[in-house]
Amino acid sequence: MRIHERLILGTFLRYLMQTLVGAIVLFTLVDLFDHLGNLLDNHATLMQTVRYYVYKGPWIIDQVLPIATLMATLFTVGTMARYLELGALFASGLSLARIGRPLLVAGLVLTLFALGWREYVLPEANVRKWRVWEVEIHDQSETLRPTRKIAVTGPDGRLYYAEKYDPNRQEISGLRVLSRQDAEVQERIDAARAEWDGSCWILHDGTHRAFTDQGERLTRFDVRRASDLSITPDGLYHTRVRQENMNIRQLLRHRDLVRQIGGDPTGIDVDIQFQLAFPLVNLIVVALGLVLASGPRKTTIASGFGLTLLIGFGYYLLMMFGRSLGHSGLLPPVVAGWAGNGLYALMTWALWAHARR
Repeated sequence: MRIHERLILGTFLRYLMQTLVGAIVLFTLVDLFDHLGNLLDNHATLMQTVRYYVYKGPWIIDQVLPIATLMATLFTVGTMARYLELGALFASGLSLARIGRPLLVAGLVLTLFALGWREYVLPEANVRKWRVWEVEIHDQSETLRPTRKIAVTGPDGRLYYAEKYDPNRQEISGLRVLSRQDAEVQERIDAARAEWDGSCWILHDGTHRAFTDQGERLTRFDVRRASDLSITPDGLYHTRVRQENMNIRQLLRHRDLVRQIGGDPTGIDVDIQFQLAFPLVNLIVVALGLVLASGPRKTTIASGFGLTLLIGFGYYLLMMFGRSLGHSGLLPPVVAGWAGNGLYALMTWALWAHARR
């Protein structure tokens, strides 16, 4: 690595760490003041509050890393342009891509880091954060919030799918149960509603299908006592990891299970694409910041901060909007997950084509 590459990379990493630490402190203080009344009203201890923000830290890092990366790039290249170092490198025959190579490599490393962070650190931290906030601070049962699109394998080996489960009432809407022998479905139970009576499920308005060599045998029922179903409300809820807290591997397994049982995996496909697409923004913003800061207009601290806010929040808006459209079925999962990256990559390419290279 040449001297100027080491200097560029060192300056970038210094700005990145400073921006990242500052953003974490700022986000934490803003969130603390926003929830201070809630914490005091629920008599949260100092240790509970500290643990909550320790577990929330990975989410903050995940959200602010692209912003910190963009700001570090703008400040690094902008400082070089302001002190004529960038012009000197151009005069020596180096291209913009050659000058920015250490930054692009750093962006690629940050992309891989962000992908691993989302896969191995963030899901567990989100679960623990939620448990501290809901169970320890608010003293609520872990089975308070209704959950949707649950797909689990019961102790009896059957596949259970629930469109919605309300743990307060111990009631299921849209129940589907499949019994399989190898890859063949032998039995299927559908019920519009199921309620737990303390010992077993009571099914309402449903059908029972049995598949044999002689064909299908269909039985309709208004009310059925399903004492043969081994899944309990506790097992149904506690084996459930919320979809927003799943990593890619969990989402893939969950999607396969939902497909096997006949559910709609569209929302899961959207979340898989989003999980894959979001880390790549770290590389995109490095290329975008490089071309913006190397332009004829010098990047100051104020202009760099303003550009970071505009580009960063614009990206988050596009990604969240696309994700919402994907969950509602208005956009295909790949388009919904990658729309923000695609638009920003096109914008970067257009600016790069007209940049001083």
